[in-house]
Amino acid sequence: MQEILIACGEVELLKKIIADLPPNQYKPIATKRGAGIAAKIQGRGLTQAIVHVELADGTAGQLLQELQTLSPVPSVLLLTSDNPPKEGPFEAAIRYPVPGPVLRNAIKRLGGQQAVEHDLDKWRIFYRELKEKTANIDKQSYYKVMGLEQGANHNELVRAFDYASLRYHPDRYNQYRSEKWGEAIYQETNTLYKVMTEAYFILSDRKLRQRYDEVLKEGQLRISSEEANSAKKSGPASVVDLSDNPMAKKFLKLAQTDIAAKSWQSALQNLRFALSMESSNEAIKAKIAEIEAKS
Repeated sequence: MQEILIACGEVELLKKIIADLPPNQYKPIATKRGAGIAAKIQGRGLTQAIVHVELADGTAGQLLQELQTLSPVPSVLLLTSDNPPKEGPFEAAIRYPVPGPVLRNAIKRLGGQQAVEHDLDKWRIFYRELKEKTANIDKQSYYKVMGLEQGANHNELVRAFDYASLRYHPDRYNQYRSEKWGEAIYQETNTLYKVMTEAYFILSDRKLRQRYDEVLKEGQLRISSEEANSAKKSGPASVVDLSDNPMAKKFLKLAQTDIAAKSWQSALQNLRFALSMESSNEAIKAKIAEIEAKS
């Protein structure tokens, strides 16, 4: 049974949409909010989504944009209580509610328009995007690599790196390496993401960032590996580095975003989730104590 994302802020309307789906064809992933949903469904291979413009957190536009960063990019049916827009980051838009058959026909058309994973035109566009980003990358500052202005705050850096991980992590394209075009895309993402990771490591560490800003004034675009290695030995550069446990890292990443936004209670919750994955981790315990003192 095919999974489909259903995003609608009104519970009764959400239930109606699910009830109107073609029978025995879809397994709905339902949500009333849009923030963070794209990150949660990445890697699941969803090819279709239904998004109502009225979400509980008012983030329908953000969700539509973030869905475009997934691979494959899901085809989107936009629902609206008013006149539907004619264009945007979606394949079709209709006014809703409508009779069940009307919605089912719209979903059927959506499936017919859906781009297959190996739509070479889309891959060519993505490859050109990668080539533009990797061209002369050695001559770009870490800020430019991340698409940021010098002086950008930590919260902006985290958002930029989250986006980079969603769109450019090479593991997302490893499955296509048997094809010539897939190998080319994998190599370009590998080049780009390696530099982005390096940039994030430097800019997310307060002391390293201060040092980098100093050498940047002198025209030096990179910090020496000796300085970077010395910083690694001195302790974790960011909250994410408090653990090597993959499951713990997922919650540490969320906690890092919360801390940047000064959402202390949410940060504590995610830190405790991370600690539950690795109960003996003293570094996470210390970070929890630090945040508790602030909150």
